[in-house]
Amino acid sequence: MNNQHFINKAFRVFAFNSILSSAGVVLGTFIDAVILGNVLGQAGLSALAVAMPVYMIYNLIAFAFGIGGSLAVSEAIGNEDEKQIEKWFTQTLAFSLMAGLFMAVLAFVFRQSFIDLMGGAGVEGASAYLIPVFVTAPVFIVTPVLSLMIRSDANPLLSTIGISISVIVNLILDLLFVVVLNWGIGGAAYAMVIGQACALLVYGLHFIKKHCRLKLTRFSFRLSDAGRLFKNGFGVASVYVYQGLLLIVVNQLLSNQSGSEGLAIYNAFFNVSLFAYAIFDGVSLALAPLIGTFNGEKDLEGVYETMRLALMTAVFLSVVCGLVLILFAEPISELFGLHSELLVKTFKIFSLAAIPTCINCVMATFYQTIKRNRLASAIFLLRGLILPIIFSAVFIPRYDVAGTAMALLGSELLTIIILLTVAGIVKKRNGYDNLLLYEKPVFNKDAIYENQLASDLTKLALLADEISEFCESHEIDMKTAYYINLTIEELSANIIKFGFADGKEHYISIKIAVFEEDIYVRLRDDSMTYNPFEEPDHSDEAMDYLGVSIIRQKAKDFAYNRTLVFNNLLIIL
Repeated sequence: MNNQHFINKAFRVFAFNSILSSAGVVLGTFIDAVILGNVLGQAGLSALAVAMPVYMIYNLIAFAFGIGGSLAVSEAIGNEDEKQIEKWFTQTLAFSLMAGLFMAVLAFVFRQSFIDLMGGAGVEGASAYLIPVFVTAPVFIVTPVLSLMIRSDANPLLSTIGISISVIVNLILDLLFVVVLNWGIGGAAYAMVIGQACALLVYGLHFIKKHCRLKLTRFSFRLSDAGRLFKNGFGVASVYVYQGLLLIVVNQLLSNQSGSEGLAIYNAFFNVSLFAYAIFDGVSLALAPLIGTFNGEKDLEGVYETMRLALMTAVFLSVVCGLVLILFAEPISELFGLHSELLVKTFKIFSLAAIPTCINCVMATFYQTIKRNRLASAIFLLRGLILPIIFSAVFIPRYDVAGTAMALLGSELLTIIILLTVAGIVKKRNGYDNLLLYEKPVFNKDAIYENQLASDLTKLALLADEISEFCESHEIDMKTAYYINLTIEELSANIIKFGFADGKEHYISIKIAVFEEDIYVRLRDDSMTYNPFEEPDHSDEAMDYLGVSIIRQKAKDFAYNRTLVFNNLLIIL
Protein backbone atom coordinates (compact mmCIF):
# COMPACT_ATOMS: atom_id res chain seq x y z
CA MET A 1 0.00 0.00 0.00
CA ASN A 2 1.14 3.54 -0.70
CA ASN A 3 1.31 4.97 2.80
CA GLN A 4 3.06 8.15 1.66
CA HIS A 5 0.14 10.49 2.32
CA PHE A 6 0.11 9.59 6.03
CA ILE A 7 3.89 9.73 6.37
CA ASN A 8 4.14 13.09 4.61
CA LYS A 9 1.41 14.63 6.75
CA ALA A 10 2.92 13.35 9.99
CA PHE A 11 6.38 14.59 9.03
CA ARG A 12 5.12 18.02 7.99
CA VAL A 13 3.27 18.53 11.26
CA PHE A 14 6.05 17.24 13.51
CA ALA A 15 8.91 18.90 11.62
CA PHE A 16 7.16 22.27 11.52
CA ASN A 17 6.34 22.19 15.23
CA SER A 18 9.74 20.74 16.21
CA ILE A 19 11.60 23.46 14.29
CA LEU A 20 9.50 26.16 15.91
CA SER A 21 9.97 24.57 19.34
CA SER A 22 13.74 24.16 18.92
CA ALA A 23 14.06 27.72 17.65
CA GLY A 24 11.95 28.87 20.58
CA VAL A 25 14.29 27.17 23.06
CA VAL A 26 17.28 29.22 21.85
CA LEU A 27 15.27 32.35 21.09
CA GLY A 28 15.18 33.20 24.79
CA THR A 29 18.95 33.63 25.07
CA PHE A 30 18.99 35.21 21.59
CA ILE A 31 16.58 37.92 22.77
CA ASP A 32 18.65 38.41 25.93
CA ALA A 33 21.77 38.85 23.81
CA VAL A 34 20.13 41.40 21.48
CA ILE A 35 18.67 43.50 24.32
CA LEU A 36 21.69 43.27 26.62
CA GLY A 37 24.05 44.02 23.74
CA ASN A 38 22.17 47.16 22.82
CA VAL A 39 21.48 48.34 26.40
CA LEU A 40 24.62 47.26 28.28
CA GLY A 41 27.07 46.73 25.41
CA GLN A 42 30.04 44.36 25.75
CA ALA A 43 29.52 43.96 29.51
CA GLY A 44 26.06 42.45 29.01
CA LEU A 45 27.14 40.13 26.18
CA SER A 46 30.25 38.90 28.02
CA ALA A 47 28.20 38.09 31.17
CA LEU A 48 25.69 36.17 29.05
CA ALA A 49 28.55 34.27 27.41
CA VAL A 50 29.60 33.05 30.87
CA ALA A 51 26.04 31.81 31.53
CA MET A 52 25.69 29.79 28.32
CA PRO A 53 27.42 26.61 29.64
CA VAL A 54 24.81 26.44 32.42
CA TYR A 55 21.99 26.33 29.87
CA MET A 56 23.89 23.61 28.02
CA ILE A 57 24.07 21.49 31.19
CA TYR A 58 20.34 21.97 31.84
CA ASN A 59 19.55 21.05 28.23
CA LEU A 60 21.72 17.95 28.47
CA ILE A 61 19.73 16.61 31.43
CA ALA A 62 16.36 17.67 30.00
CA PHE A 63 16.86 16.27 26.50
CA ALA A 64 18.56 13.06 27.68
CA PHE A 65 15.57 12.17 29.86
CA GLY A 66 13.04 13.79 27.51
CA ILE A 67 14.22 12.09 24.32
CA GLY A 68 14.83 8.78 26.10
CA GLY A 69 11.36 8.95 27.63
CA SER A 70 9.62 10.06 24.43
CA LEU A 71 11.25 7.21 22.49
CA ALA A 72 10.08 4.68 25.09
CA VAL A 73 6.57 6.18 25.09
CA SER A 74 6.42 6.28 21.26
CA GLU A 75 7.35 2.60 20.99
CA ALA A 76 4.82 1.71 23.69
CA ILE A 77 2.15 3.63 21.75
CA GLY A 78 3.10 1.76 18.58
CA ASN A 79 2.79 -1.52 20.52
CA GLU A 80 -0.54 -0.49 22.13
CA ASP A 81 0.91 -1.01 25.64
CA GLU A 82 -0.89 1.40 27.98
CA LYS A 83 0.92 0.24 31.13
CA GLN A 84 4.32 0.86 29.59
CA ILE A 85 3.24 4.31 28.40
CA GLU A 86 2.26 5.30 31.94
CA LYS A 87 5.37 3.71 33.44
CA TRP A 88 7.85 5.48 31.16
CA PHE A 89 6.08 8.84 31.42
CA THR A 90 6.02 8.72 35.23
CA GLN A 91 9.64 7.68 35.48
CA THR A 92 10.80 10.29 32.98
CA LEU A 93 9.04 13.08 34.87
CA ALA A 94 10.22 11.89 38.29
CA PHE A 95 13.87 11.41 37.34
CA SER A 96 14.10 14.76 35.52
CA LEU A 97 12.55 16.57 38.51
CA MET A 98 15.01 14.92 40.90
CA ALA A 99 17.91 15.87 38.64
CA GLY A 100 16.68 19.48 38.55
CA LEU A 101 16.47 19.73 42.33
CA PHE A 102 19.95 18.23 42.68
CA MET A 103 21.38 20.71 40.16
CA ALA A 104 19.71 23.66 41.92
CA VAL A 105 21.29 22.80 45.28
CA LEU A 106 24.70 21.97 43.80
CA ALA A 107 24.93 25.07 41.59
CA PHE A 108 23.77 27.46 44.32
CA VAL A 109 26.13 26.10 47.00
CA PHE A 110 29.16 26.21 44.67
CA ARG A 111 27.99 29.22 42.61
CA GLN A 112 31.25 31.17 42.66
CA SER A 113 33.31 28.13 41.70
CA PHE A 114 30.93 27.49 38.79
CA ILE A 115 31.21 31.10 37.62
CA ASP A 116 35.02 31.04 37.76
CA LEU A 117 35.16 27.70 35.92
CA MET A 118 33.10 29.11 33.03
CA GLY A 119 35.49 32.00 32.47
CA GLY A 120 33.47 34.49 34.50
CA ALA A 121 36.09 35.55 37.03
CA GLY A 122 36.03 39.34 37.01
CA VAL A 123 33.17 39.54 34.47
CA GLU A 124 30.73 42.20 35.66
CA GLY A 125 27.14 41.01 36.11
CA ALA A 126 27.82 37.27 35.80
CA SER A 127 26.70 36.54 39.36
CA ALA A 128 23.55 38.69 39.08
CA TYR A 129 22.43 36.77 36.00
CA LEU A 130 23.34 33.26 37.11
CA ILE A 131 21.96 33.05 40.66
CA PRO A 132 18.25 33.17 39.58
CA VAL A 133 19.06 30.62 36.87
CA PHE A 134 20.79 28.34 39.39
CA VAL A 135 17.93 28.19 41.91
CA THR A 136 15.26 27.52 39.25
CA ALA A 137 17.05 24.57 37.64
CA PRO A 138 13.98 22.25 37.96
CA VAL A 139 11.93 24.63 35.78
CA PHE A 140 14.59 24.73 33.05
CA ILE A 141 14.87 20.92 33.06
CA VAL A 142 11.25 19.79 33.42
CA THR A 143 9.88 22.24 30.81
CA PRO A 144 11.70 20.70 27.77
CA VAL A 145 10.93 17.20 29.09
CA LEU A 146 7.18 17.87 29.07
CA SER A 147 7.46 19.50 25.64
CA LEU A 148 9.00 16.33 24.19
CA MET A 149 6.59 14.00 25.97
CA ILE A 150 3.40 15.72 24.81
CA ARG A 151 4.76 15.72 21.26
CA SER A 152 4.98 11.94 21.49
CA ASP A 153 1.37 11.90 22.70
CA ALA A 154 0.10 13.45 19.44
CA ASN A 155 0.09 17.07 20.61
CA PRO A 156 2.98 18.84 18.84
CA LEU A 157 0.92 22.02 18.47
CA LEU A 158 0.65 22.58 22.24
CA SER A 159 4.42 22.12 22.51
CA THR A 160 4.90 24.89 19.97
CA ILE A 161 2.34 27.14 21.68
CA GLY A 162 4.11 26.72 25.03
CA ILE A 163 7.49 27.66 23.58
CA SER A 164 5.97 30.62 21.71
CA ILE A 165 4.34 31.97 24.86
CA SER A 166 7.63 31.55 26.72
CA VAL A 167 9.46 33.60 24.07
CA ILE A 168 6.80 36.34 24.03
CA VAL A 169 6.74 36.61 27.83
CA ASN A 170 10.54 36.68 27.93
CA LEU A 171 10.68 39.48 25.34
CA ILE A 172 8.05 41.62 27.08
CA LEU A 173 9.62 41.18 30.52
CA ASP A 174 13.12 41.79 29.12
CA LEU A 175 11.98 45.16 27.84
CA LEU A 176 10.19 45.90 31.11
CA PHE A 177 12.89 44.75 33.53
CA VAL A 178 16.03 45.77 31.62
CA VAL A 179 14.97 48.81 29.59
CA VAL A 180 12.10 50.37 31.58
CA LEU A 181 12.89 49.42 35.20
CA ASN A 182 16.67 49.40 34.64
CA TRP A 183 17.24 46.18 36.60
CA GLY A 184 20.33 45.39 34.56
CA ILE A 185 21.44 41.90 33.60
CA GLY A 186 19.63 40.34 36.57
CA GLY A 187 16.34 41.52 35.04
CA ALA A 188 17.06 39.45 31.92
CA ALA A 189 17.49 36.36 34.10
CA TYR A 190 14.16 36.91 35.85
CA ALA A 191 12.45 37.39 32.48
CA MET A 192 13.89 34.09 31.24
CA VAL A 193 12.78 32.17 34.35
CA ILE A 194 9.21 33.52 34.23
CA GLY A 195 9.00 32.75 30.50
CA GLN A 196 9.98 29.12 31.13
CA ALA A 197 7.44 28.83 33.94
CA CYS A 198 4.68 30.08 31.62
CA ALA A 199 5.54 27.36 29.09
CA LEU A 200 5.30 24.80 31.89
CA LEU A 201 1.78 25.98 32.75
CA VAL A 202 0.72 25.74 29.10
CA TYR A 203 1.95 22.13 28.86
CA GLY A 204 -0.25 21.28 31.83
CA LEU A 205 -3.30 21.78 29.58
CA HIS A 206 -2.40 18.55 27.77
CA PHE A 207 -3.24 16.46 30.82
CA ILE A 208 -6.86 17.55 30.93
CA LYS A 209 -7.44 16.37 27.35
CA LYS A 210 -9.92 13.54 26.93
CA HIS A 211 -7.51 11.36 24.96
CA CYS A 212 -4.34 12.10 26.96
CA ARG A 213 -2.35 8.87 27.37
CA LEU A 214 0.33 10.32 29.65
CA LYS A 215 -0.83 9.41 33.14
CA LEU A 216 1.03 9.17 36.42
CA THR A 217 1.26 5.75 37.99
CA ARG A 218 3.03 4.11 40.90
CA PHE A 219 6.59 3.04 40.20
CA SER A 220 9.57 1.73 42.07
CA PHE A 221 12.68 3.89 42.02
CA ARG A 222 15.41 1.99 40.18
CA LEU A 223 18.64 3.55 39.05
CA SER A 224 18.74 1.06 36.19
CA ASP A 225 15.55 2.57 34.74
CA ALA A 226 16.94 6.09 35.12
CA GLY A 227 20.13 4.94 33.44
CA ARG A 228 18.19 3.38 30.56
CA LEU A 229 16.17 6.52 29.92
CA PHE A 230 19.22 8.77 30.15
CA LYS A 231 21.32 6.47 27.95
CA ASN A 232 18.67 6.21 25.21
CA GLY A 233 18.45 9.99 24.97
CA PHE A 234 22.08 10.83 25.68
CA GLY A 235 23.28 10.47 22.09
CA VAL A 236 21.07 13.34 20.94
CA ALA A 237 21.32 15.29 24.21
CA SER A 238 25.09 14.89 24.47
CA VAL A 239 25.45 17.81 22.09
CA TYR A 240 24.58 20.06 25.05
CA VAL A 241 27.24 18.75 27.41
CA TYR A 242 29.73 18.92 24.58
CA GLN A 243 28.64 22.48 23.83
CA GLY A 244 29.01 23.31 27.52
CA LEU A 245 32.53 21.91 27.71
CA LEU A 246 33.45 23.50 24.40
CA LEU A 247 32.14 26.86 25.62
CA ILE A 248 34.33 26.64 28.71
CA VAL A 249 37.41 25.95 26.54
CA VAL A 250 36.55 28.66 23.99
CA ASN A 251 35.74 31.21 26.73
CA GLN A 252 39.13 30.59 28.32
CA LEU A 253 40.95 30.82 24.96
CA LEU A 254 39.17 34.04 23.97
CA SER A 255 39.63 35.58 27.43
CA ASN A 256 43.36 35.09 27.05
CA GLN A 257 43.32 36.17 23.39
CA SER A 258 41.12 39.29 23.38
CA GLY A 259 39.41 39.65 26.80
CA SER A 260 35.83 40.87 27.22
CA GLU A 261 35.67 42.14 23.63
CA GLY A 262 36.33 38.66 22.28
CA LEU A 263 33.75 37.14 24.63
CA ALA A 264 31.14 39.69 23.53
CA ILE A 265 31.71 39.06 19.82
CA TYR A 266 31.73 35.31 20.36
CA ASN A 267 28.46 35.44 22.31
CA ALA A 268 26.76 37.18 19.37
CA PHE A 269 28.12 34.56 16.95
CA PHE A 270 27.24 31.70 19.29
CA ASN A 271 23.60 32.83 19.61
CA VAL A 272 23.22 33.07 15.84
CA SER A 273 24.86 29.67 15.37
CA LEU A 274 22.51 28.20 17.99
CA PHE A 275 19.57 29.55 16.02
CA ALA A 276 20.84 27.80 12.88
CA TYR A 277 21.51 24.58 14.79
CA ALA A 278 17.99 24.77 16.26
CA ILE A 279 16.52 24.46 12.76
CA PHE A 280 18.56 21.33 12.04
CA ASP A 281 17.83 19.95 15.50
CA GLY A 282 14.12 20.59 14.94
CA VAL A 283 14.16 18.35 11.87
CA SER A 284 16.13 15.76 13.84
CA LEU A 285 13.82 15.86 16.87
CA ALA A 286 10.83 15.22 14.59
CA LEU A 287 12.40 11.85 13.81
CA ALA A 288 12.18 10.50 17.37
CA PRO A 289 8.38 10.09 17.69
CA LEU A 290 7.92 9.24 13.99
CA ILE A 291 10.68 6.64 13.66
CA GLY A 292 9.87 5.31 17.14
CA THR A 293 6.21 4.77 16.23
CA PHE A 294 6.86 3.34 12.75
CA ASN A 295 9.56 1.08 14.18
CA GLY A 296 7.13 -0.16 16.84
CA GLU A 297 4.59 -0.89 14.09
CA LYS A 298 7.28 -2.61 11.96
CA ASP A 299 6.47 -0.17 9.15
CA LEU A 300 9.55 -0.26 6.91
CA GLU A 301 8.05 2.16 4.40
CA GLY A 302 7.34 4.64 7.18
CA VAL A 303 10.95 4.51 8.42
CA TYR A 304 12.54 4.96 5.00
CA GLU A 305 10.14 7.65 3.77
CA THR A 306 10.54 9.64 7.00
CA MET A 307 14.32 9.62 6.61
CA ARG A 308 14.09 10.68 2.96
CA LEU A 309 11.89 13.62 3.91
CA ALA A 310 14.13 14.54 6.85
CA LEU A 311 17.32 14.65 4.76
CA MET A 312 15.67 16.61 1.93
CA THR A 313 14.18 19.12 4.36
CA ALA A 314 17.41 19.53 6.32
CA VAL A 315 19.53 20.13 3.20
CA PHE A 316 17.04 22.68 1.84
CA LEU A 317 16.92 24.58 5.15
CA SER A 318 20.70 24.48 5.49
CA VAL A 319 21.12 26.09 2.07
CA VAL A 320 18.65 28.82 3.05
CA CYS A 321 20.48 29.42 6.36
CA GLY A 322 23.84 29.59 4.60
CA LEU A 323 22.59 32.14 2.07
CA VAL A 324 21.02 34.30 4.79
CA LEU A 325 24.28 34.36 6.75
CA ILE A 326 26.30 35.29 3.64
CA LEU A 327 23.93 37.98 2.38
CA PHE A 328 22.92 39.54 5.71
CA ALA A 329 26.02 39.05 7.86
CA GLU A 330 26.47 42.78 8.51
CA PRO A 331 22.85 43.59 9.50
CA ILE A 332 22.80 40.53 11.78
CA SER A 333 25.95 41.71 13.58
CA GLU A 334 24.46 45.18 14.04
CA LEU A 335 21.40 43.57 15.63
CA PHE A 336 23.54 42.96 18.73
CA GLY A 337 24.76 46.54 18.84
CA LEU A 338 28.14 45.52 17.40
CA HIS A 339 29.89 46.97 14.33
CA SER A 340 32.58 44.35 13.90
CA GLU A 341 34.16 43.21 10.64
CA LEU A 342 35.51 40.22 12.56
CA LEU A 343 31.96 39.11 13.44
CA VAL A 344 30.81 39.53 9.81
CA LYS A 345 33.72 37.38 8.66
CA THR A 346 32.88 34.75 11.31
CA PHE A 347 29.27 34.52 10.10
CA LYS A 348 30.36 33.99 6.49
CA ILE A 349 32.79 31.23 7.40
CA PHE A 350 30.13 29.50 9.50
CA SER A 351 27.65 29.56 6.57
CA LEU A 352 29.84 27.01 4.76
CA ALA A 353 29.26 24.50 7.57
CA ALA A 354 25.47 24.46 7.18
CA ILE A 355 25.03 21.48 4.82
CA PRO A 356 27.43 19.02 6.52
CA THR A 357 26.00 20.08 9.90
CA CYS A 358 22.41 19.24 8.95
CA ILE A 359 23.37 15.84 7.52
CA ASN A 360 25.33 14.94 10.65
CA CYS A 361 22.42 16.01 12.90
CA VAL A 362 19.81 13.95 11.06
CA MET A 363 21.95 10.82 10.67
CA ALA A 364 23.11 10.81 14.29
CA THR A 365 19.55 11.22 15.58
CA PHE A 366 18.31 8.42 13.33
CA TYR A 367 21.01 6.01 14.55
CA GLN A 368 20.14 6.92 18.14
CA THR A 369 16.44 6.26 17.50
CA ILE A 370 17.02 2.77 16.04
CA LYS A 371 19.27 1.90 19.02
CA ARG A 372 22.62 2.16 17.23
CA ASN A 373 23.86 4.07 20.26
CA ARG A 374 27.57 3.58 19.72
CA LEU A 375 27.56 5.02 16.22
CA ALA A 376 25.30 7.91 17.22
CA SER A 377 27.38 8.69 20.31
CA ALA A 378 30.57 8.63 18.25
CA ILE A 379 29.14 11.17 15.79
CA PHE A 380 27.99 13.49 18.58
CA LEU A 381 31.30 13.17 20.44
CA LEU A 382 33.41 13.86 17.36
CA ARG A 383 31.49 16.86 16.02
CA GLY A 384 30.46 18.24 19.40
CA LEU A 385 33.64 18.04 21.47
CA ILE A 386 36.81 16.30 20.31
CA LEU A 387 37.24 17.84 16.86
CA PRO A 388 36.02 21.36 17.80
CA ILE A 389 38.41 21.54 20.76
CA ILE A 390 41.35 20.42 18.61
CA PHE A 391 40.51 22.85 15.81
CA SER A 392 39.75 25.69 18.29
CA ALA A 393 43.12 25.28 19.93
CA VAL A 394 44.74 25.62 16.50
CA PHE A 395 42.61 28.36 14.91
CA ILE A 396 41.63 30.76 17.78
CA PRO A 397 45.20 31.86 18.64
CA ARG A 398 45.72 32.67 14.93
CA TYR A 399 42.35 34.03 13.79
CA ASP A 400 40.66 35.17 17.05
CA VAL A 401 36.82 34.76 17.01
CA ALA A 402 36.83 33.77 13.31
CA GLY A 403 38.80 30.71 14.41
CA THR A 404 35.70 29.42 16.25
CA ALA A 405 33.77 29.27 12.96
CA MET A 406 36.72 27.61 11.22
CA ALA A 407 36.79 25.01 13.99
CA LEU A 408 33.08 24.21 13.51
CA LEU A 409 33.46 23.96 9.73
CA GLY A 410 36.44 21.61 9.97
CA SER A 411 34.71 19.47 12.60
CA GLU A 412 31.52 18.97 10.56
CA LEU A 413 33.37 18.17 7.33
CA LEU A 414 35.68 15.65 8.97
CA THR A 415 32.78 14.05 10.89
CA ILE A 416 30.73 13.44 7.73
CA ILE A 417 33.75 11.85 6.04
CA ILE A 418 34.25 9.53 9.04
CA LEU A 419 30.49 8.77 9.18
CA LEU A 420 30.28 7.76 5.51
CA THR A 421 33.41 5.63 5.83
CA VAL A 422 32.27 3.74 8.96
CA ALA A 423 28.69 3.27 7.73
CA GLY A 424 30.01 1.96 4.41
CA ILE A 425 32.18 -0.62 6.19
CA VAL A 426 29.29 -1.78 8.45
CA LYS A 427 26.92 -1.96 5.46
CA LYS A 428 29.32 -4.14 3.47
CA ARG A 429 30.22 -6.37 6.42
CA ASN A 430 26.64 -7.06 7.52
CA GLY A 431 24.83 -6.94 4.17
CA TYR A 432 22.55 -3.95 4.80
CA ASP A 433 20.72 -2.39 1.87
CA ASN A 434 21.96 1.16 2.48
CA LEU A 435 23.87 3.45 4.83
CA LEU A 436 20.90 3.77 7.21
CA LEU A 437 21.92 0.35 8.59
CA TYR A 438 18.29 -0.34 9.49
CA GLU A 439 17.45 -3.95 10.29
CA LYS A 440 14.30 -4.82 8.37
CA PRO A 441 11.42 -6.40 10.32
CA VAL A 442 10.73 -10.06 9.49
CA PHE A 443 7.14 -10.99 8.68
CA ASN A 444 5.15 -12.80 6.03
CA LYS A 445 4.13 -10.17 3.48
CA ASP A 446 1.74 -12.59 1.79
CA ALA A 447 -0.40 -12.66 4.94
CA ILE A 448 -0.96 -8.89 4.88
CA TYR A 449 -3.53 -6.89 2.94
CA GLU A 450 -3.13 -3.11 2.67
CA ASN A 451 -5.12 -0.46 0.84
CA GLN A 452 -6.10 3.17 1.04
CA LEU A 453 -9.60 4.63 0.90
CA ALA A 454 -10.45 8.25 0.09
CA SER A 455 -13.51 10.16 1.27
CA ASP A 456 -15.83 8.24 -1.05
CA LEU A 457 -18.36 5.71 0.25
CA THR A 458 -18.95 4.32 -3.26
CA LYS A 459 -15.45 2.77 -3.24
CA LEU A 460 -16.34 0.49 -0.31
CA ALA A 461 -17.98 -2.05 -2.64
CA LEU A 462 -14.77 -2.45 -4.69
CA LEU A 463 -12.78 -2.73 -1.48
CA ALA A 464 -15.10 -5.48 -0.23
CA ASP A 465 -14.43 -7.57 -3.36
CA GLU A 466 -10.64 -7.28 -2.87
CA ILE A 467 -10.92 -8.24 0.80
CA SER A 468 -13.07 -11.26 -0.06
CA GLU A 469 -10.43 -12.44 -2.55
CA PHE A 470 -7.70 -11.95 0.09
CA CYS A 471 -9.69 -13.97 2.65
CA GLU A 472 -10.33 -16.75 0.14
CA SER A 473 -6.64 -16.95 -0.81
CA HIS A 474 -5.75 -17.42 2.88
CA GLU A 475 -8.49 -20.00 3.51
CA ILE A 476 -10.37 -17.76 5.93
CA ASP A 477 -13.85 -19.16 6.52
CA MET A 478 -16.86 -17.29 5.09
CA LYS A 479 -18.22 -16.25 8.50
CA THR A 480 -14.93 -14.61 9.52
CA ALA A 481 -14.54 -13.04 6.08
CA TYR A 482 -18.04 -11.55 6.48
CA TYR A 483 -17.09 -10.00 9.85
CA ILE A 484 -13.86 -8.59 8.40
CA ASN A 485 -15.81 -6.88 5.63
CA LEU A 486 -18.48 -5.73 8.08
CA THR A 487 -15.81 -4.28 10.38
CA ILE A 488 -14.09 -2.32 7.63
CA GLU A 489 -17.32 -1.19 5.97
CA GLU A 490 -19.06 0.04 9.15
CA LEU A 491 -16.03 1.75 10.67
CA SER A 492 -14.98 3.36 7.38
CA ALA A 493 -18.51 4.63 6.75
CA ASN A 494 -18.66 6.22 10.23
CA ILE A 495 -15.20 7.75 9.88
CA ILE A 496 -16.07 9.28 6.50
CA LYS A 497 -19.46 10.53 7.69
CA PHE A 498 -18.53 11.91 11.12
CA GLY A 499 -14.72 12.18 11.16
CA PHE A 500 -14.28 13.72 7.72
CA ALA A 501 -16.75 16.51 8.46
CA ASP A 502 -14.48 19.48 7.71
CA GLY A 503 -14.85 19.32 3.92
CA LYS A 504 -11.12 18.66 3.37
CA GLU A 505 -9.56 15.70 1.57
CA HIS A 506 -8.84 12.78 3.91
CA TYR A 507 -7.82 9.14 3.66
CA ILE A 508 -8.24 5.88 5.56
CA SER A 509 -5.36 3.41 5.61
CA ILE A 510 -6.62 -0.19 5.92
CA LYS A 511 -4.43 -3.11 6.96
CA ILE A 512 -5.35 -6.77 7.58
CA ALA A 513 -2.74 -9.11 9.09
CA VAL A 514 -3.38 -12.88 9.34
CA PHE A 515 -1.70 -14.75 12.20
CA GLU A 516 -2.05 -18.37 13.33
CA GLU A 517 -4.90 -17.76 15.77
CA ASP A 518 -5.96 -14.14 15.28
CA ILE A 519 -6.70 -11.68 12.49
CA TYR A 520 -5.74 -8.05 13.08
CA VAL A 521 -7.63 -5.27 11.32
CA ARG A 522 -6.13 -1.78 11.60
CA LEU A 523 -7.70 1.42 10.30
CA ARG A 524 -5.78 4.69 10.36
CA ASP A 525 -7.24 8.03 9.29
CA ASP A 526 -5.99 11.60 9.20
CA SER A 527 -9.13 13.39 10.38
CA MET A 528 -9.75 15.28 13.59
CA THR A 529 -9.83 13.26 16.81
CA TYR A 530 -12.71 10.83 16.33
CA ASN A 531 -13.37 7.47 18.00
CA PRO A 532 -16.18 5.50 16.30
CA PHE A 533 -16.24 3.01 19.20
CA GLU A 534 -17.67 5.67 21.52
CA GLU A 535 -21.43 5.56 21.96
CA PRO A 536 -23.02 8.59 20.24
CA ASP A 537 -24.40 11.50 22.24
CA HIS A 538 -26.99 12.39 19.59
CA SER A 539 -29.95 10.29 18.52
CA ASP A 540 -29.31 10.97 14.81
CA GLU A 541 -26.08 8.96 15.09
CA ALA A 542 -27.69 5.98 16.86
CA MET A 543 -28.54 4.06 13.67
CA ASP A 544 -24.97 4.47 12.40
CA TYR A 545 -23.68 3.03 15.67
CA LEU A 546 -25.63 -0.26 15.39
CA GLY A 547 -23.07 -1.83 13.06
CA VAL A 548 -20.22 -0.68 15.30
CA SER A 549 -21.92 -2.23 18.35
CA ILE A 550 -22.05 -5.58 16.52
CA ILE A 551 -18.32 -5.30 15.81
CA ARG A 552 -17.62 -4.64 19.49
CA GLN A 553 -19.57 -7.74 20.49
CA LYS A 554 -17.96 -10.07 17.92
CA ALA A 555 -14.35 -8.86 18.24
CA LYS A 556 -11.91 -10.56 20.61
CA ASP A 557 -10.52 -7.14 21.42
CA PHE A 558 -10.60 -3.61 20.06
CA ALA A 559 -8.82 -0.34 20.80
CA TYR A 560 -8.68 3.29 19.71
CA ASN A 561 -5.79 5.70 20.15
CA ARG A 562 -4.55 8.97 18.74
CA THR A 563 -1.02 8.28 17.47
CA LEU A 564 1.16 11.04 16.01
CA VAL A 565 -1.51 13.06 14.14
CA PHE A 566 -3.73 10.10 13.26
CA ASN A 567 -6.67 8.13 14.62
CA ASN A 568 -5.83 4.44 14.93
CA LEU A 569 -8.34 1.62 15.33
CA LEU A 570 -7.23 -1.94 16.07
CA ILE A 571 -9.72 -4.80 15.95
CA ILE A 572 -8.74 -8.41 16.71
CA LEU A 573 -11.06 -11.06 15.26
